[in-house]
Amino acid sequence: MQTIAEGRMGIMPPHAQLGAETIKDVANYVRSLSGLPNDSVRAAKGKEAFTSAGCVGCHGADGKGMQALGAPNLTDKVWLYGSSEATIVETITLGRQNKMPAWKAFLGDAKGHLLTAYVTA
Repeated sequence: MQTIAEGRMGIMPPHAQLGAETIKDVANYVRSLSGLPNDSVRAAKGKEAFTSAGCVGCHGADGKGMQALGAPNLTDKVWLYGSSEATIVETITLGRQNKMPAWKAFLGDAKGHLLTAYVTA
């Protein structure tokens, strides 16, 4: 309800310092989390890098994300920017900023509660 009413800022910091090969490894691991086709050798390396690079700090050890931080669940099939390896590499390399706008003034409390019930069901 708070996100719908007040909005939320989501920030993925850039991690270009990991290097192109490690980023490709992490991208393959992230794709594996949601059952997408991936290079299994790269995914195995990426799993280790996912932990050591600090990705677990926001996305959790299981990749399910942290709503309070705005860090998305990487194990579902919901992709804001796309699920291709190239797009995930771009996200890891350059980072992302996105904002969920506030809807309280438009929806009011009653409709906000209904929408909250709908999206959490």
